[in-house]
Amino acid sequence: MKKIKKFVVENWWFLLSIVIVIFLFNYHLPYYINMPGGTININDRIECDSCSDINGSLNMLYVSEYEATIATYLMSYIMPNWDLEEISTQQISDETQEEIYDRNRLMLDNSVDNAIYVAYKESGKDIDISDKRKVVIATTISNGLKIGDEILEIDGNKIEDINEIKGIIDDSKVGDILKFKIIRDDKEEEVEVEVREEDSVKMIGAVIVLDLDYKLDPDIDLKFKASESGSSGGMMLALSIYSKISGEDLVRGRNIAGTGTIDMVGNVGQIDGIKYKIMGAYKDNIDIVLVPSDNYKEAIKVKKKYGYDMKIVKVDTFSDVIEYLKK
Repeated sequence: MKKIKKFVVENWWFLLSIVIVIFLFNYHLPYYINMPGGTININDRIECDSCSDINGSLNMLYVSEYEATIATYLMSYIMPNWDLEEISTQQISDETQEEIYDRNRLMLDNSVDNAIYVAYKESGKDIDISDKRKVVIATTISNGLKIGDEILEIDGNKIEDINEIKGIIDDSKVGDILKFKIIRDDKEEEVEVEVREEDSVKMIGAVIVLDLDYKLDPDIDLKFKASESGSSGGMMLALSIYSKISGEDLVRGRNIAGTGTIDMVGNVGQIDGIKYKIMGAYKDNIDIVLVPSDNYKEAIKVKKKYGYDMKIVKVDTFSDVIEYLKK
């Protein structure tokens, strides 16, 4: 014990410095730090026994994003292309960080569903929807619903489609209480949700999407890491699935990357963080970058600013993607 005390007394400044450094790098602040990301080659994320190999690479783009600590917060003021963003910019209502993650994970699931549907329809392969679940992915106000709730009935009416929910809300009066039967944590529950009004539109303050199960021919299996989430990879995922199941060599040995959401009719939607994604694409030697039209001007601006030698192509629909790559 005396030796320990002597060591502490003689080295107190060194020990204190270690404690301070640990604190500075581990105490989290209500900020994120965004920085240039990279690419994820999704060729190997799609498993299919009877599908074609892809001649080249198809890549999703991502932004490197970290929760800010005191140390990294201070470093962001001197490190090039480290940008601070308040956590509130990613929140809907008063979401916790765990709820943000849950929402983004559900958005990934929805993006995968849309990508599969679009790819199979475009390639003329067999796809049948075997099950539909109406799932809450976000709440904009406190209304009794939670992220991940599956909606079964409203006021005793079985819900088959999301449009039925909108119809019930439209037919209700502001202030009416709707009784939702839901599945939460694998248990059926009933919650009461008030119809409100915002900008002359009746609403319940929830974002709801379809979670689909498919019967596919050929069958595929998709692999994602637990840390991956969000919907911005939908367009590239659809392209990768299409390339696997159609047998068409659209890639022709090139390194192709892209970003953009996709809906069930093949529309490609705007994403965030295009600056960091273009930087990541250049770092990983990408030849062609496919971007939504709404992000095209900023992508070109980044390319010109840094003199990047790559082709940036704007697309509005999945058909635009296929048409361009067939040239």
